[in-house]
Amino acid sequence: MKKLNFGCGHRFSLGWINIDFNSEHPEVIAHNLLQPLPYPKDYFDVIYSSHVLEHFSKDTGEMLVKECYRVLKPQGILRIVVPDLERTCREYLRIIDSIENQEARKEYEWIIIELIDQLVRTEHGGLMKTYWRQVLESNDEASINYVESRTGVNIKEEIATNNTNSLLQKVFTINQNKLRNKFKYLYIDMVKRLIPRYVRKSMLDETSLGEKHKWMYDSYS
Repeated sequence: MKKLNFGCGHRFSLGWINIDFNSEHPEVIAHNLLQPLPYPKDYFDVIYSSHVLEHFSKDTGEMLVKECYRVLKPQGILRIVVPDLERTCREYLRIIDSIENQEARKEYEWIIIELIDQLVRTEHGGLMKTYWRQVLESNDEASINYVESRTGVNIKEEIATNNTNSLLQKVFTINQNKLRNKFKYLYIDMVKRLIPRYVRKSMLDETSLGEKHKWMYDSYS
């Protein structure tokens, strides 16, 4: 059985063909997902992707789905996981309807970030990262629990992991592909710095590849 996991990032699966824009592990094939998938028609039995499609524009996303159906065998399985716009909007409206309640006001602080931040952010982490740090520093357990119930992310561990990744740890995990990517992004960063600071923020997007959302999906779409 042939199985494809596209846009896998660092979460790849053994026994699958894993592809993404960049590869930092031998199990991941580097491929520009804006181009046709490098496989023949009716090749895969199963195709899977988790939280990838929302990072493409609507038109590009449709092209990618068509490519999936091209390389998928008849009666094959295609499973694509994306954030649920309808579910988020219903939660937002639930909170707005009870906004006089203090608990709802606390939840509102997060739900508006969840709904909008990844569509508009221009810096890595955006308001999500800032909010996570704020609720952790203030030991706001109610807000921490609400965010974790919404995202499925243990934000204490997530922030701690980001803070404790030492230079030595990074050296131990380095490989040729990772080093090549680091130099590529270093070069891009140097070019950015040639732009005057007072116009840089309005012109450039400092988010990482695959960080921003470019479209949102619901049960109808």
